[in-house]
Amino acid sequence: MSQSKRRLTKLKLLSNFFENLDIISIYIKTDIIHQLFNDNKTLDYHKLELFHLQYTDSLIELLTKIKKQKENDLLAVINEININTQYISDFEQRKTDHFETDRKIYSGIFSNHLKNLYKDLTENQFSLNWNEVLYFHKRYGTEFYRINADESKLNIQQQPSYQYQEYRIERKLLGKLNIQGFKVRFVCGFRIGKNEYELFKIFQSDEHFVFNVEERRMYLIHEELADLNISENESNQMAVINQLKKKNEELEETIDERKRSLPDAVESVLKDYLRNLESMDIMSKIFDVNEETNILRAMLNLNLNN
Repeated sequence: MSQSKRRLTKLKLLSNFFENLDIISIYIKTDIIHQLFNDNKTLDYHKLELFHLQYTDSLIELLTKIKKQKENDLLAVINEININTQYISDFEQRKTDHFETDRKIYSGIFSNHLKNLYKDLTENQFSLNWNEVLYFHKRYGTEFYRINADESKLNIQQQPSYQYQEYRIERKLLGKLNIQGFKVRFVCGFRIGKNEYELFKIFQSDEHFVFNVEERRMYLIHEELADLNISENESNQMAVINQLKKKNEELEETIDERKRSLPDAVESVLKDYLRNLESMDIMSKIFDVNEETNILRAMLNLNLNN
């Protein structure tokens, strides 16, 4: 009986691991058989041993083999989750937190720059220092500016413009800026190859314009906005962090399914096994076991990797 109890313990552990309804049902049926012998001392324990040899041992051997494969698979998944988690921690320690604050400051600086540009044009003087606004893309372009965009939607054809030093600003844009007191808000930046574009929104309006850094031009943009992602820029480190977090969530969601899933052939054998137990007259037929009916023995030769 102690040998039978040890087998039951193994079978219970396996049923807990797989959380498979058929395996749990088989464990319960096997426990019932064990209890029949345990409660009735007149029964021949050798018949219980014969049952275990021809049924339970084969089942335990099959499930143990599958469990080892799954544990290796799960270990690989858990290792990937742990490595991703370490990268997330490293990236979060290095991420830049002051971009959002500097973006707001830059909006004010650019607004003031445009106001002075207009004043200079009306007075026919050219005193601006463009480095006062060029610092932003140099500081943040590589890490924050969006790299996935259709450049043709950003690089608009030349419109009638005013020339200021080596820069040009669309005449229509300058008029709209004047109406709104030159107040603008930096929306986001784009970095396509070596070319950088900054998108601004004119205060209290739906108007947007582009500062084409490479070509030193500013111009209005309209219909093209529909084809552009104009959400706020995120650090590319944050993009990596979010990607790794999403990957971890997907991996964690698959763990239970990886444990429970079994090859179709094994599922079929388990159902046959359970059907055999359920159809038996336990007291009179269970021990008349014919080798030819031992389905599990044949199933142990399955190529479980397929």
